[in-house]
Amino acid sequence: MKRAATALVPRSLGGRLALLLVIAVVGAQAVAFALFARESSLVGRAAARTQVVDRVATLVRLLDTVPADAVPGVIEAYGSSRHRFTIDAASRVAEEEMDADEARFARRLDRRVRDGASQARLLLVDRDADASADRASARPQALRVSVRLDDGRWLNGEAPLALHPPPWIRIGLLQTAVSVVAVLAVVAIAMRGVVGPVTALAQAAERAGRGIAVDPLPERGPDELRTMTAAFNEMQARSRAFVTDRTRMLAAISHDLRTPIASLWLRAEMVEDVALREAMVTTIARMGRMVDATLAFARDDAMAQDSGPLDLAVLIRSLVDEHTVLGRDVTVSGPDTIPFHGRSIALRRALDNLVENAVRYGGCARIGLDRSDGAILIAIDDDGPGIPPDRIEEMFAPFARLEDSRSAETGGTGLGLAIARSAIRAHGGTIRLLDRDGAGLRAQVTLPTHDATSRGRTPTTGS
Repeated sequence: MKRAATALVPRSLGGRLALLLVIAVVGAQAVAFALFARESSLVGRAAARTQVVDRVATLVRLLDTVPADAVPGVIEAYGSSRHRFTIDAASRVAEEEMDADEARFARRLDRRVRDGASQARLLLVDRDADASADRASARPQALRVSVRLDDGRWLNGEAPLALHPPPWIRIGLLQTAVSVVAVLAVVAIAMRGVVGPVTALAQAAERAGRGIAVDPLPERGPDELRTMTAAFNEMQARSRAFVTDRTRMLAAISHDLRTPIASLWLRAEMVEDVALREAMVTTIARMGRMVDATLAFARDDAMAQDSGPLDLAVLIRSLVDEHTVLGRDVTVSGPDTIPFHGRSIALRRALDNLVENAVRYGGCARIGLDRSDGAILIAIDDDGPGIPPDRIEEMFAPFARLEDSRSAETGGTGLGLAIARSAIRAHGGTIRLLDRDGAGLRAQVTLPTHDATSRGRTPTTGS
């Protein structure tokens, strides 16, 4: 029940605001109409009783002016199918049955007839019920009146008090409908200046979070949105300036480091001792690889690449072909095509690092592709010893290595997973390492589809 109620609530800000305003308008109109209907019913019923009292008073005065033999004709002529009058020996209304309100109307009738010299009685009854019926269970629909005449007999009459639905009910419903339409129109106009800037800001933030260059947003809308947009633009400008300064600094560092490394390499080649020379060259080569990997991780030059459409399935299969040519046990299964929007260089580097790790430490890499529920799933399994669960998160840190399987002899720098996670996160995705209970390690990558990223949603399946 709660889930169904939640599904009825609009997800957009404008929809929720419109729903709240419509509920408020309809609720206020309903309360106002209920109070007005109650007051109108009381006023209408009082007016109807007043009309009956006036009609009876007029009849009594008329009877006083006609001969006795003309009274039956006057009674018959004055009555109708809805108003019944008779002259009887006894009153049809017992005095003790009247309540305070009915006694007040009876006194008013007394004053209208012979200046209060007559005796009148009134009673609200169910028109179809007997006078002895339970008044608590009968709905008053008629006014029963008894007036004592000069000859001692009683004029008994009964007149309906049923009220027809007043025309203002239709007017009230029309007014409510017009109010709702007016509220929706006002919300639509007002939200154009709120939802538009908020949506643009959300999309820009999502794109910026994936490393895509974002132009400054126009500052429009209410003051709060203008302040927020200005803060976002300033943050973007500072971030770009920081990245630009860092890139320039790293380019200078790269040049300064590679020059002495090349000089050391040349000097090592001049060493006459063969064993010493090979050891020095190996150490210098490892140093060069570590410097290159460190600079690539820190600079992340793929961030400068524009994001565009690509096919993940084709990209991964080309990667598998390159490893297969080198004689490595790398396979892939899944759809033949998976459209995606991103930076192919960064994604290829990330996936290649994961495949390299699987082959190096697990002997093989079995890649599985799948697409479901707004996300693209990439699973890379190997047959290696795996990683203890308590050390999995540690492996994503730069230069982290397992002593038993990732020694210096393997050639790893400990930056592969850090580079991979950085690139995957830049695309709004996540990466997890899962130990398969001694059967190897699984690297699971989750990427949002193009539809999900365009709506600013990112699947949350792990970190």
